[in-house]
Amino acid sequence: MDTQRDLIEGLLQFVTLTEGERKLLAADLHDQTLSDLRQTARVARKLLDLPSYTMSTEVRRGLELIVATLDATMNEIRRAMENLSPSALDTLGFLPAIESCIEHTAQTCDPRLVPRFASYVKEEQVKLSDIEKLMLYRIVQEALNNIAKHALASQVEVLIIKIGDELLIRVVDDGRGITTSADLRMSRGIENMRYRARLIGAHLTWLRATGQKGTVVEVRMPMSSP
Repeated sequence: MDTQRDLIEGLLQFVTLTEGERKLLAADLHDQTLSDLRQTARVARKLLDLPSYTMSTEVRRGLELIVATLDATMNEIRRAMENLSPSALDTLGFLPAIESCIEHTAQTCDPRLVPRFASYVKEEQVKLSDIEKLMLYRIVQEALNNIAKHALASQVEVLIIKIGDELLIRVVDDGRGITTSADLRMSRGIENMRYRARLIGAHLTWLRATGQKGTVVEVRMPMSSP
């Protein structure tokens, strides 16, 4: 038992170190790569602002394509930065970060999802370490990604409540549901969720939603006493 606990603690320390490296990489992308691309885009836009007689139609179209490509690339880098190190956790806090995550997922889905977020817990009641909050955020993020990619849902809900000394997070969708047990065995995203849950001692389950459609993902996390 002690060996298993030591192993988990060692893995958790490794994950903490890895997350620190991810944060540094996100900072480097922001400070260097994104900054360079913004500067290049500014130069291209200045050229586009020149009178039309100073350049051919072909050159102008080329500049327009360069600007559009730079904008798309910068958006991709911003998404990569957010995946590497979710800034909302640092700037907003745990509960607002999860609300922001569901809103972002709903808006970027095609077709868009109708989101609902409900928390019956105050931020100061979430007695968890920074790494525990981050792992729970990653679990919710992956659950939402799975819904966006595979569920064919129209609505998604995240509910957060406190039951005794446990924090319960429930992610519910009205999609096609889990069709076979293989869905839970073969998905890499689901394995990542399970791995993160094990690291922090959380209990993770998948249930069929009430009614004919949908899936419920529940994660229960023991919290330290006030």
